[in-house]
Amino acid sequence: MPTTCGFPNCKFRSRYRGLEDNRHFYRIPKRPLVLRQRWLTAIGRTEETVVSQLRICSAHFEGGEKKEGDIPVPDPTVDKQIKIELPPKENKNSDRRRKQNIPARFSRPESPSGMCIS
Repeated sequence: MPTTCGFPNCKFRSRYRGLEDNRHFYRIPKRPLVLRQRWLTAIGRTEETVVSQLRICSAHFEGGEKKEGDIPVPDPTVDKQIKIELPPKENKNSDRRRKQNIPARFSRPESPSGMCIS
């Protein structure tokens, strides 16, 4: 199934690219929420109008490649690339440990015999 760019007024479709056109598509980020909101604002969408298949082509990023914190722009050769500072990433395990107050090196519960329980 061909993918169409979801940026307003961009008609790029994956099915019709030529050999010299090496664009690729990016999904709208789910996290962090501040980045997601900035993307939605940039493409003129709201949470209610976003579908899971929505993609933005690489032509909307400087150098044709999305980097961490980049916001898509209509034409990167004319418009200045927008970038935001992202909060530090936390993995799911560190969040769980923090809630349970378990130090990282003691994250596995032990049985009375001294063996780790998986």
